[in-house]
Amino acid sequence: MWKYYKDVTLYALAICIMVAMASAAAYQTIAQSLLNSFLIFGVFGTGVGVLAFNYFQKPQYYLYHNLGFTKRQLIFKTYLVNLGITAVLILITSIFL
Repeated sequence: MWKYYKDVTLYALAICIMVAMASAAAYQTIAQSLLNSFLIFGVFGTGVGVLAFNYFQKPQYYLYHNLGFTKRQLIFKTYLVNLGITAVLILITSIFL
């Protein structure tokens, strides 16, 4: 489960960082840009990461299936963890910036 989470989250981070860098000029402050990138990661990041995982590493789902994990469980747990991390990052950003 941890390897799946790591792979999906790395794809999500890479894509979200590129999107955040491309849209950074649209915001007046760094805090607004950070909040935007955290929201993109929390809401769309896992979905984009799962799509990238499906494209590049689809045969690995057989490994997880043999270990007793369904694709739905893997995606749901990854989404919940990323959403929790995003909530904490948004809270920290809004307090300190």
